[in-house]
Amino acid sequence: MPFTERIHSFNNGIVTDDALDFSKRSSFKKEIMLERIYPTRVILPMKQHYGDEVIPTVSIGEHVLIGQCVGMPAPGTFAVPVHSGISGDVTDIKDITLPNGVNCKAVFIKSDRKRTFHPSVSPRNDVNISASSVMGIIKDAGIVGMGGEGIPTIAKINRARMFHVEELLVNCLQSEPYADSDFVRINNSADYIVMGAVAVAGAAGVSRINFLISEDRKEEILALQAAMERTAGRYSGYSFNFKFFRNRFPQGYYRLVAKALYGVEISETETLEETCSAVLFNCSTLYACWEAISDNMPLVARVLTVTGENGIRNNVIAPIGTPLSELMNTVNGMTDTQNLVIWGNCLTGLEAEDPDNTPVVKTTSGITILPRRDIATMPCIHCGDCSNACPMDIEPGLIHHLLKKGSVEEADLEGAGKCISCGACSYICPSGIDLTKTIASYAASRRTYTTRTHFSVDKIKLGAVSLLEAYEEEEKSDSAKKSDDIVLPFEGGKIV
Repeated sequence: MPFTERIHSFNNGIVTDDALDFSKRSSFKKEIMLERIYPTRVILPMKQHYGDEVIPTVSIGEHVLIGQCVGMPAPGTFAVPVHSGISGDVTDIKDITLPNGVNCKAVFIKSDRKRTFHPSVSPRNDVNISASSVMGIIKDAGIVGMGGEGIPTIAKINRARMFHVEELLVNCLQSEPYADSDFVRINNSADYIVMGAVAVAGAAGVSRINFLISEDRKEEILALQAAMERTAGRYSGYSFNFKFFRNRFPQGYYRLVAKALYGVEISETETLEETCSAVLFNCSTLYACWEAISDNMPLVARVLTVTGENGIRNNVIAPIGTPLSELMNTVNGMTDTQNLVIWGNCLTGLEAEDPDNTPVVKTTSGITILPRRDIATMPCIHCGDCSNACPMDIEPGLIHHLLKKGSVEEADLEGAGKCISCGACSYICPSGIDLTKTIASYAASRRTYTTRTHFSVDKIKLGAVSLLEAYEEEEKSDSAKKSDDIVLPFEGGKIV
């Protein structure tokens, strides 16, 4: 597949070169096989997605199997199910608080070490299924966006259908330093990603599929090209293309994609579907979609990057709910010390104060172990570096000052709500001021999701059609078979 002439990007941000190599270590070594983590227990929060908390469907003492549903949405709520990634016994159900401040019930399961699958988990003999079946499978599998906020995938598909979008964008733009999980997933499972893209495109009524990827990811580009060629005879009517981007952080956020790809500025109340007639899905999310379709496997595990200051780095497949401490103890050479444990990647992650009881969730793409350092903080020197680094074209130094003195309205006027929590301003600040913590916390408070039982109260309105309304539309059509269902153009049988 030929390269396009134009290389896309946005202004500002951080170029991911040696300046970000805080430990001066080498790049990731080629991994022959992903290491699978088999934890002794899992902690499954009932809120791992953007929306409402789900209700536990199991009780203490109950034996559960891999792929079994342990949490279901209440009627009239915006949520997706939660499933177990291990077999074992439920030992507790209690409230926990995650590093991002989410407080919810969690199901604690102790492994029986047998790794027994639920009878429903078996390869589907025929994947020549309708679009409505695809949407039902994706919803029931509990799949959410695995590269960002965890928006239920079914809601995005339905919103794409409502706006009659013209193209599906596959986000392969993982750009945070040392974050490698999406690229490893591409190299190991390109076929599943390509077929997942076709399935979701068919469900959304889209025929044009564009893969967004950095121009220097040659191995991943070749892997995707080969997957397209291998599956070329199994679908028709879909066009594929690559859109190449410069290697820059934080590449991949939907508003930055709109700016780089279409030259359009999207506000926090607008959507890619409405404004650009496109819908964006992370490549790992599309892998999970095809795994659910072909293997009947719900979202119970994910690839994540584990990296540390001492040069230890690895990509592993871990069940959702694996405690961070078990990940650290499994990866050779990494132990629970007095280091800083980051729930997430080095720039955008949050400190996990209790690694023993902080689990991997559906949106956890990595954990980072850093040495604790007392960083001397000085007053702002008004150098402007933070403004030059900010990809959203706001002035973090000024906004931080306004928020600290309580001038919220002025901070709003300066664009505080546009913050995407990328961490670029804090990283670049020569005075050591944690600008991101203050600004991102405020921006998040403006986007707080309010639990509801009726659809009339909508705090997540994003354009003419909200995610909640898109979800409600799918709920209404669940029981009705449409006469004009799109039949996905597969020959049948499981792609291996």
